[in-house]
Amino acid sequence: MNLWKMELIHLFRSWRGWTLSGMFLLAALVSLLVGFFIERANGSFPYAQAIDWYITFVIVGNLVFVGIVVSSLAFDGNRDSSIFLRTRFSMKQILLTKATVYFLLSVTLFLTGFLIALLGGLILFDISDHLSFKWVLWGLLLYLIKELFYIALMLFTSSIFRGPVISVLLTLAVILGLPLIGSTLISLELLMRGLIEIPLADWETTSYVARVMLWWPTALEDATGFLGVTNSEVRNGYISFLGVSYPLDAHFRQDALITTIISTPILAVLAWVRFSKREI
Repeated sequence: MNLWKMELIHLFRSWRGWTLSGMFLLAALVSLLVGFFIERANGSFPYAQAIDWYITFVIVGNLVFVGIVVSSLAFDGNRDSSIFLRTRFSMKQILLTKATVYFLLSVTLFLTGFLIALLGGLILFDISDHLSFKWVLWGLLLYLIKELFYIALMLFTSSIFRGPVISVLLTLAVILGLPLIGSTLISLELLMRGLIEIPLADWETTSYVARVMLWWPTALEDATGFLGVTNSEVRNGYISFLGVSYPLDAHFRQDALITTIISTPILAVLAWVRFSKREI
């Protein structure tokens, strides 16, 4: 049996695969439900906002995805599983197949939920303000680049420790912990400088810590908001995402994009080196 088939069968024979799929489906359905209640209360709800809500709710599914992927990549934590894989496949085959399978699975689940939210919004809500096809394609490209980085990051964190639990915690610490620490330092800096009252959208241009954090690859997550850019936002030159307005600029988060493109192959190579030197 091919390794990629075995990986998918193992995933969907247990609760993990169906739970992961359910999280993305639930995010799409909840975004439509929220839009329905907002429309009932306000009398109007643009269908593009259903996409923004979906991107917000799918964060939970992404965290579940991280746990499942890192647990799978930390196969050396189970001696029987490690022996089974290593005696039948090369380390190159194992890592490349797992990375490819989970990258394609992540993209498939996300885009499926995205299409459900999009089509449901077109049927249920106000369609007078259409999405900008050009900006949606740009958002999809940045999303794919971001997902490649996360796969490379999970490969690297899984190579540091053998145990799946500690590998998951380390991955979450990098993905969530560093941005949270950065946000805390930004607040403290602005508080000490007496600038805490400025609008939230201006923090990244005012705070020195924020300028440094804009180079961190996870800052590219904000560019996912391009998936919901409408023609009116193109005319205004601003995009509203997660309650914050940003200038609609093709170079938005370019610092994080540069860091992501450079660090992705480096993390993948480092992971390969560590895995190849590890004994059963």
